[in-house]
Amino acid sequence: MKKVHLRIFIEVENLGRVMNILADEGVTGFYIVEYRGVSPAEWKGFTVKEDPESAISLIHDYARDAVLVCSVVDEEMVEPIIRRFRDDMGEEKYTIMEIPIKRIIVNSPGT
Repeated sequence: MKKVHLRIFIEVENLGRVMNILADEGVTGFYIVEYRGVSPAEWKGFTVKEDPESAISLIHDYARDAVLVCSVVDEEMVEPIIRRFRDDMGEEKYTIMEIPIKRIIVNSPGT
């Protein structure tokens, strides 16, 4: 059975909805990374000075809170999850990335 690293970028206010979708579709575990980002449409027209302070200031001023929800799932779970997003997320922004996993090695001494 092939495994996939599923990565879903969402706006933070949709985190509960996304967690419910994943749980309903049989995902038993996931991890979350918080981000601040600017979408390409919002970035259009900006020119950033090349000093780090200017770039960081721009991100602080214009970036929005976002979340990356990640999980390792069986490959056959991906299409039903994508369908649920299409059906349940309406006009909400999201990005789904499906990354094949070649192998997983877990080292867990003492457990």
